[in-house]
Parts: sequence; structure tokens; C-alpha cells
Amino acid sequence: MKKPLITTELKVGILVLIGVLILFYMSFKVEKFGFLREEGYGLSIILDNAGGLDTRTPVFIAGVQVGKINKISLSGYKARARILVKKSIKIPVDSAIAIKSQSLLGDKYLEIIPGVEGKYFAEGDKITNVVSSPDFDQLFARFDEAAKNIGDTMGEFKGILGDADKTNIKKSIENIQVASKDFRDILGKNKDNVNRIVSSTAVITDKMETIVKDVEQGKGTLGLLVKDDKLYNDAKDTVESLKNITSDIEQGKGSLGKLAKDEALYSEVKETFANVRELTDGIKKGEGTLGKLAKDDTLYFETEKALKKVQKGAESLQEMTPITILGTIFGFFF
Repeated sequence: MKKPLITTELKVGILVLIGVLILFYMSFKVEKFGFLREEGYGLSIILDNAGGLDTRTPVFIAGVQVGKINKISLSGYKARARILVKKSIKIPVDSAIAIKSQSLLGDKYLEIIPGVEGKYFAEGDKITNVVSSPDFDQLFARFDEAAKNIGDTMGEFKGILGDADKTNIKKSIENIQVASKDFRDILGKNKDNVNRIVSSTAVITDKMETIVKDVEQGKGTLGLLVKDDKLYNDAKDTVESLKNITSDIEQGKGSLGKLAKDEALYSEVKETFANVRELTDGIKKGEGTLGKLAKDDTLYFETEKALKKVQKGAESLQEMTPITILGTIFGFFF
């Protein structure tokens, strides 16, 4: 009996191989089929540099993956990336997107920074707000440059400083250390006073907070000034009245207005003040009746004597009887 050319084992092996090839093929073409993936909508972004990004780069919001890049192409001299976002995720139109690094190895991802608008992106829209954030390569380059600059500066510094300068710097550092120790000692010795100061400050702060609350509630004088509408209206009316008075003065109305605007009245007032000043100067110099009264002691004493005589005469009249007074008057006339 002849053995078959294709044994059962060979048939099984061929079938397994075909199955593996089919699965391998489908793993690369799965996006062309409608299964094994969640439906979503596409958005595009324009990047100056898409280095480190590929079609497997994830897209996150707040650390949760919401999509991935599914296409990268060249648009002019910039890169255009198309991201596929889960259908259930709504992204406000004022959102931003940034390229970030996951680790020191340079694995990158896209981070969407949600906005606050009530409108959301739809299929085919473009995210224009792209935030540039430095990656690890740029940071390392900056650190290298900074380290080089520091090394150069220190070398120049060492070359400039002499032995005397180094000694002075060392003494300055020692003085700072001594001052710090003294300060700690002072604080330790005055710990109670410091605590009281802190407590007093806390009390004052509490009182200030209470005062502010009272003012906000309309309590006290300040509270009334801030919260009392009537007082505000009265103050407003007063200001308006002052404005009206000022306006009247500027227009020459009223006594103050005439004084301010009427040159003739101003001249008369000025002349009156000049006369008063002249009269005052004359009195000071002893000129005229008032001046003599103010400066001449003899006239003062004579006036005083005359007043005393008049006073005595009045007292004598009070002591006389009415008949005596009539007789005196009658004798005076007849």
C-alpha cells in the first residue's frame, strides 16, 4: 500500500502556518476593517518638528489615553499630524495640544489641554493652539551649556582672585556663620518675647479681620460710610452743591462771585483794607483821637478821673430824695 504524498501532519502544519500568516497580516491591516477598533473622529495639527512621533504615538487628556496619531505627512515645510480621538471624547475648540516626553529615553506623546468653550471640535477640524514644550534633549543641551558657562566663569574668577581676596572671602563666610549663630542664640534667649510678638500679631490680624467684617456688614462709622446709601446720597448732594457754588463763583454770581470777578468791587475792597491798615498804623503811632487814647497816658488818666466824677455824681443823685432833686434842678434853671 502506497503512502499518501501529503500526510495528516503536513496538512495540519500547513493550516497552522496559513492561520499565523492571516493573523500576522490582520495585525497590520486591522484599521482597514471595521472591527477590533473603536470608532472616532480625526483632527489635524501642524508641527514645526514631528521628530519622535509616529503612527503609534498616544494622545492623552489628564493622563488618560483618548486617541493616537494615525497619520503623519509633510505640509509645505512643516509636519501635519492627524490624530484619531475616541468618539465619546468632546474637546472644546479653545483647547491646546503639546508634545511631551514620557521618559529620559525620549518616548513622546501628545497632551491635550482642554479649554472652556461650549463648542467642540468635529471631524476634520484643526487644533491651531500648539504649545511648545522643551524636550529632554533640549534640556540636556541647555544644562551642558550652563555647566560650560559656569566652568568658564569659575576659571576666570579663580584667575582674578589673589591670595588676599581668597582670605577676605573666607573671613566673610566665617563672619556670616558667626552672625547666624549669634542670631540663633538671640532667638533662643528671647523665645518668649518672640512668641508674644507672634501671638500679638495674630491677635491684631484677628481684630483687623473683625473690623473688615464689620465694615462689610455696615457696622460702625466706617461701615455706615461704606454701606449707608443715605449718607452716600448726602455726600453726593454736598459735592454737587459745592460744584454749583464753584460754578457760580466762576460766573461772577453772588457775593463771592462778585468778589472774584468784579474788578471794581475788588478795588473798593482793596482800598478799604488799605484805609483800615492806614488807620491802624496811625493808632499805633498815636495819631488822631484814637491814637492819643491809645498812646497818651495823660489823656487816659484825665478820662479816668472824669469818669470817676461822673460816677460820684450819679451816686449822689441816687442818695437824694425826689424833692431835693427837683429843687436842685429848679435852682439850676431859675
